[in-house]
Amino acid sequence: MSEPLFPEIESYIEKEGMLNKLKGNQAQIYRILGQGSSKSKELNMQPATIERKMEVDSFKVLQEAGVPVKVRDEVAAIRKELAQELDQLKKDETQKRLASQVLRSLTGVKSGNKDNRFFAGRLILTSNKGGTEWAWSLTSYYPIISNIPPDPLYIEKAYWAAEKLLTEIILAPDVFETRLNLAWLLARHFSIGDKVLIVDVARMYKVASQENKFWSNPKKGTFVEQFDAAFTANLIAWLKQPGEKSYSFAPATLHQAHGKNTKAFYLPGNAEGTQTRPVIYIDKK
Repeated sequence: MSEPLFPEIESYIEKEGMLNKLKGNQAQIYRILGQGSSKSKELNMQPATIERKMEVDSFKVLQEAGVPVKVRDEVAAIRKELAQELDQLKKDETQKRLASQVLRSLTGVKSGNKDNRFFAGRLILTSNKGGTEWAWSLTSYYPIISNIPPDPLYIEKAYWAAEKLLTEIILAPDVFETRLNLAWLLARHFSIGDKVLIVDVARMYKVASQENKFWSNPKKGTFVEQFDAAFTANLIAWLKQPGEKSYSFAPATLHQAHGKNTKAFYLPGNAEGTQTRPVIYIDKK
């Protein structure tokens, strides 16, 4: 059995029976103990060390009066150590070094840095929140797996998990086009005016992509929730197929492509997806 990461804290949590007493904090306590799961939902992995430290830092119970001195001292040491790690993660050179380390570990995958973005295969590696959360995305806009901790092992595992997920959700081109046609018709029916927004088609795709079981008996019980990126992944894959396409895309203006309430959609502008072109409407030819 491995040594506890936080011996004083873990012993105190067990002694106080916090898992039973503080049921509203169970997920956080489990992560502190290393028995829960990483916040990256698609990864079937225990929380990374830095995730555990962040949970200790935010767990108010350990900062209350009456907590043993040894426990408080351990919390203080963890908070100091975590602050130093977070300061390092904010630096561009730290993030670049971590990304480069991950790409080197992806044996057999075409990867690199282009347009100041890291890519591997058909995915882009991005970070946010000061380098504490990472994601593998289609272009830099559409995450497949997000909330990945800044740990090279977790980011590497997430890449393979994202690739597996893409393989599962991308349909044969003719099947996707049939569903795209239905999604477009539904979006046009509910559109105000003649123009059909791509974001509206993406929403309707969740209905259009239902299997026969739903259409023969449409109700909540037969409706299958679709992965959020399913439409994006299939659209990008379909556009890469050779041959004339039955739809065209209207470029978004500068105003349409930016702002909090933008309805633009970002298609890849190159093979790696490091460049994008904002489009707004989808028109049937």
